[in-house]
Amino acid sequence: MAGGNLSPRQKMIGLMYLVLTALLALNVSKEIINAFVTVNDSLEASNANIEVKNQKTYADFAKAMQNDAEKTKPFKAQADKIKTLSDNMVKYIENVKTELVNQVEGVDEGGETPAIADIKKKDEYDTSTNYLCGEDVEGKSGKAAELKTALEKFKTEVIAAFDSTDDKNKFKPILQSSIFTEDPDPESKAYKTEGKRTWEMKNFYHNPVVACVTLLTKMQTDVRNIESETTNYLLSSISAADFKFDALQARVIAPTSYVMTGQTYEADVFLAAFSSTADPEIVVGGNTLPVENGLGKFTARPSSPGVKKWNGVIKVKKPDNTFEDYPFEAEYTAALPTSVVSPTRMNVFYIGVDNPVAISVPGVASNNVKPSISGGGGTLSPDGKGGFICKVKQQGIAKVSVNAVLDGGTKNMGTHEFRVKRVPDPVAKVAGKKGGKIAKSVLAAQPAIIPVMENFDFELYFKVTEFEMSRFGKGRDPITIRTKGNKLTSEMKKVISSSRSGDKIYFEYIKAVGPDGAPRRLSSVNFAIQ
Repeated sequence: MAGGNLSPRQKMIGLMYLVLTALLALNVSKEIINAFVTVNDSLEASNANIEVKNQKTYADFAKAMQNDAEKTKPFKAQADKIKTLSDNMVKYIENVKTELVNQVEGVDEGGETPAIADIKKKDEYDTSTNYLCGEDVEGKSGKAAELKTALEKFKTEVIAAFDSTDDKNKFKPILQSSIFTEDPDPESKAYKTEGKRTWEMKNFYHNPVVACVTLLTKMQTDVRNIESETTNYLLSSISAADFKFDALQARVIAPTSYVMTGQTYEADVFLAAFSSTADPEIVVGGNTLPVENGLGKFTARPSSPGVKKWNGVIKVKKPDNTFEDYPFEAEYTAALPTSVVSPTRMNVFYIGVDNPVAISVPGVASNNVKPSISGGGGTLSPDGKGGFICKVKQQGIAKVSVNAVLDGGTKNMGTHEFRVKRVPDPVAKVAGKKGGKIAKSVLAAQPAIIPVMENFDFELYFKVTEFEMSRFGKGRDPITIRTKGNKLTSEMKKVISSSRSGDKIYFEYIKAVGPDGAPRRLSSVNFAIQ
């Protein structure tokens, strides 16, 4: 189901369905079968509630059309497409449910389809499996394959209903996770143990008709939830970019409140709620500012450093042609030329990782700051968030120089040194421990040696390429096993399982490779079996 807007009740119903489905794999009892009826009834009740909610959304669209048809129309058109797609998808699934129950119960054409509670053969699975999965070993020759195609088409067409690329990108992952039509993971239990290698087999093979009907009802719920989430989003988008005013208040906005001597300070002075057809009058120091679209432009050129304060008044004409005054005050700081280079994580650049660096010049827009780097085989590139990423290759010293574009020219704002170092070695751990006493059952259950970066701020990962495990025990011959990679082999686990209390298990000669590509020799992990 669509995750973001589910009520606690809907989440509980979904959880009940998952639990009951799991129990089917153990033993289908009458109580479990009847429990599916209860879950199905709850899902159908939820569907009815969601439809009521959706109808209110469409009623709100109708009101919005009356208020502002031009602005509402494109959003309503998208919502109408999604409504039609959802109605058709729910109807299609309902037809599949009807056909399934009729086949199981032997209802003649034109006969009345019994409700799920009235199905006599609730635990019958041969007919449902044949109808939904067919005779194909992958379950592709039954109705389920057609259902899967319909669901995938539904998801594609819902995404296509959005006009905005951002909206398409926003809802694509939501649809993929809410209406899941992928085949089982080859590493999953369903695939490896149960032999259910397709979506059709995993969901419908050898499941009683009552479970299949409940799953189909859940799919209808998922579709209605998607309809609810997408149409509500579109409804909210109608006024998402609107200004909402409930008072008049003076505002001053400047690109920066910090400038250098000789530079021009600019600020936008405006009334938060203004009319595009009646500009206010803005007076600063006895002089009237030029005003356009409610914004007054104030400029000043300080000749000395320090805090510069200024104030004025905004005069707004009222309906009775009198003026209301709204005073304001502001300040900015003028400073001598300087630069700031702030390493996000210490004054060190590490080889082989992305080193984030904040580079700025007070009073200069970020697009006018031009940094460069020398030494350490370093490069600088924008990170897309206003900062930079530094990459280095050689140990030593790297120097970051900063230039700024000021008044049409370029000025050097200073140079800053950084040490270039290798990232520290990770610490090898097994079962989250670096050694000590351990139960053999715990040790035997561990899948691999994990290299951990302790007390290191960067997110990076090392890969163990090989290691050696040895066992030493009193009165027993030593056993040594070597392997590639980081996983404990079945032979190693067998040796661990056969260990006795007091035996020593050593993980040694551990080699790992980090992002810089250089091999590292990690410390040993030594255990004593309890």
